[in-house]
Amino acid sequence: MGNDPTASPEMHDTLIRYPRFQELHEDIEMCKELSKSSGEPHCMSLEGPTGAGKTTMIQDYARQFARYETPEGIKIPILYMETPSPVTVKGLAMKMLEAMGDPAAHKGTQTSMDSRLVHFIQHCEIELVVLDDFQHLIDSETEKILAKVSNWLKVLIKETGVPFLVVGIEGKVELILKSNSQLSRLFAVREELQRFQWNPSTPETIQEFANFVQATEEVVGRKLPWRSDSDADLLYRLHYATDGVIANLMNLMRGTALLAQKQGRDKLDLDILAAVFEKRLAKHLYKKTNPFKKEWGERFTPPQELPTDQPNATTKRGAKGKKKKPSVAETLSTR
Repeated sequence: MGNDPTASPEMHDTLIRYPRFQELHEDIEMCKELSKSSGEPHCMSLEGPTGAGKTTMIQDYARQFARYETPEGIKIPILYMETPSPVTVKGLAMKMLEAMGDPAAHKGTQTSMDSRLVHFIQHCEIELVVLDDFQHLIDSETEKILAKVSNWLKVLIKETGVPFLVVGIEGKVELILKSNSQLSRLFAVREELQRFQWNPSTPETIQEFANFVQATEEVVGRKLPWRSDSDADLLYRLHYATDGVIANLMNLMRGTALLAQKQGRDKLDLDILAAVFEKRLAKHLYKKTNPFKKEWGERFTPPQELPTDQPNATTKRGAKGKKKKPSVAETLSTR
């Protein structure tokens, strides 16, 4: 009954489920549970930059609730779909009916489509509807928000009582919600999935990135060229090269692993990282400086960046009554 984009068996077999993913999964679960207990839809929005892993995280969550057959018909705990572009009321209704497997998804008047949509959402016992690429509600040519669609969506949520999760590019999702006060009220929970930060005054940001980098090594099956005297510097180069964006980091790591395999190397090195950065990331990120061309012992400093932004491998976070977290150097020294 329709195609389920979250059911692909080969999808995300090597997904890195880092803590922020789990936190967002718990936020979504809370919205579902509150909606059930209160009888009112508690909706949520999620936005972030391109490549931050929003779609990956949402599809991974949805895959835990696969559709299934019963004597009464198919049940779809979570309906995941991409917002069509360009978007219209009828187009969005058709897309939703199609995602649920309605053979007559493209037939009928708007009124009949809306009626079937409410019926199927209730009959299939849908607990959550996910609309990915929600920024499509903004007209790309005029940057005008499509009021008719947002109003239609507001009515649908209220009629079904089912919570919606809307996902899209940072800033644009919030802009859409703010344009319709009644729709906005339904989305009390506003979450963000941001790129990894690098803030020497907040070591846990660096630690989070370090942990994720270590996880990527396991995924690609190759170790980075860590050196006890340059570990923090290499980590900083990786963050600069990728802007802390998951998609960029995975692109870099998978590319270097493949090149290392072709060259018969068991371990990655600066020259491989430098070559892959030039080929796969430099033009996309508009960076003129390749951070991997600096030899070992030469601390990398981006142009016009102050040395105070450099990583401090011995920095520890210590607060009275709290357990100290290990520094980046301590984390990496266990390899």
